[in-house]
Order: sequence, then C-alpha cells, then structure tokens
Amino acid sequence: MRHDEHVSVDRSAPTGVLTPLLVLGAVVGLVSAGCARGLWLPNLHNGLLALAFGCVAAWTMLARPGNREALLFAVVGLLEGVLFLGRQVAHSTTGDAAWWAWLGVWPLAVILAALTWTVLCFPEGQFLSHGWHRIALAITGIGLALSTVSALFPVEYTAAGIHADPVLHLTGAETAADVWDAVAHPVYALIQLIWLIAVLARWRRANGILRNQLALLGAAVGIATVALAIGLLASGSPRPGLLATPLLPVAAGWGMVALSLGRVVEQSRARGGLAGLSPRENDVLDLMAQGLSNQAISDHLHLSLKTVEPVVSSIFTKLELPADSATNRRVLAVRALLDG
Repeated sequence: MRHDEHVSVDRSAPTGVLTPLLVLGAVVGLVSAGCARGLWLPNLHNGLLALAFGCVAAWTMLARPGNREALLFAVVGLLEGVLFLGRQVAHSTTGDAAWWAWLGVWPLAVILAALTWTVLCFPEGQFLSHGWHRIALAITGIGLALSTVSALFPVEYTAAGIHADPVLHLTGAETAADVWDAVAHPVYALIQLIWLIAVLARWRRANGILRNQLALLGAAVGIATVALAIGLLASGSPRPGLLATPLLPVAAGWGMVALSLGRVVEQSRARGGLAGLSPRENDVLDLMAQGLSNQAISDHLHLSLKTVEPVVSSIFTKLELPADSATNRRVLAVRALLDG
C-alpha cells in the first residue's frame, strides 16, 4: 500500500511553535530593553501596543496555524517594539542618541501602512476585494515615501517628543518640514478614515460569525474613543485614549481565535463531527470549513492530491449534495457541518 494512505494527523501535536516563540521573544526583548530606560508616559502606549500585537500574533499562530492575519499582527508588533525602544533610548540618553532618535521616528509611517493591511484583511488575512488590495498597496507606497522623508529630515522629532540632533544634515530641512506639516498628518487622518470605511464595508457583507468578530472590535474602539474623549475634556490630554488603544489588538485577537469559524469547527469536532462521515472525511471537511482548497488540504494532511480529491467527492456523495452549476457543494458541506 502507498505510504500516504496511512498518514494520520495528530491534532494535539504542537506544530509551528518556533515562529510564534521567536515573535514573542523579539517583541518582549525590545519592550524590556526600552522599559529598562525608565518610565516615559508619552511613549508608554507604543510599548503596550508592541506587546499587545506581539502576544496576539503568537497566540493566534498557535491556536490557528496558517492564519495570515497573525503574520500581519507580528509585523506591527515588531515595528512598534523597534519604535518604542528607539524613543526610550533617545529620551533617556544624555549623550549622542542621534541614531536611536532616528530609529524612533521614521518607522511610524511604515507602521500605519502595516496597520492598514491588518485592518483591511481582518480577520482571516484576506482582502474583501481586489479593489481593497490596490488601496492597501497605494497606502503602502505612501507610507514608504513618508518614512523616507522622515528618515532623511528631522520632520517629526518634535511631535515624537524627541530632542536630538538629526543623523543626516541635508539642505532643505525647513522646506521638508513645511511640506510635512501640510501633508503627513492629513494623510494619517485619511488613512484612519479608510480603515473605518473598510470595516463598514466588511460588516455589510458579513455573516453572523464575522459580524460578532467585528462587533467585538467595535466595542474596543468605542472604549478607546470614550477614554480619549474623557482625557481631552478632563485634562486636555489624549493620553488616556492612547493607553486604551492596546485593547484593539487584544479584542481582534480574541475574535480571531474564540469567535472564528475555526472555533466553531473545533466545537463540531468535539461533538464527533458528522456521524455519517469517516474520521478522515471529517478531518477534510473541517479543513474545507476553514477555507482550504484541495491542494492546501493535501499539504496540511501530508497526503497526495489524488488521495484528497476522492475523499472530497465521498463527502459530497454521503451528504447528498447535488453536482450542478447552481450550487456550491463546498459551501453546502460546510453548512451541514455547522448545523450538525
């Protein structure tokens, strides 16, 4: 008999542990090194955001292997950690901290671009349409351009609360600062408006599970907004709102893991799946419910494509799903799983 006919999957085995541990270790290391420089309240939210994104990324990678949104969270967490450390060192060093100040400023626009990808791809790491993909690419280009200007000229040091000499001494710094003030912050506001529009667009096309995930994220946004308003009204400071922003990645992570379709599939598996299907067929149906193609299922289960395709056909047959152009049998099979 062929080897692939005897391959079984141990779902309890810890797979893909190295990457989440590396992400978590790197983020914790960056934030710990920054915290060793003392407490600087204006920068505290960046450290909290780095930890929130890094921890959620590691948690999601372990709980839902293959989730691409977790990789985006990891990128944001690492960038936030670098930004936090650079600002901490630049703020606390009495000597020459030019390079640390530089490292604590220019990644900001790149972080906003990375956040755009996380928002537009939430919660499964996929864009709603090709149009939104093009928007994300355009914002990435803008973010890279702004970061390049910020890296060449000291245009955002004051806004970051950093007082250090610039790394580069190029002519035209005053002109760059004027252009920056006129362009950068309005662009930042526009990017955040695009985030809101993207979430609303996804809500309109969402099913029950996705709407629960978006509602949880919306609740976190509401809490952060209330904290921001209270801070501005009580003391004229946005700090309470900034300190509340780590709730957003935490809420998003909870939604991706605890409220995901994958979680529903796990609950169905705990009930034994569909009684009329074999264990192998239930395994394949579970992966179909997570959106995997036949090729992706074969890779996940370490089976050949020729082994997986008959199993999928057998599932359709046992569930008595019609083979016609008017129906999508994969969707109907997943619905049978969720209703079972």
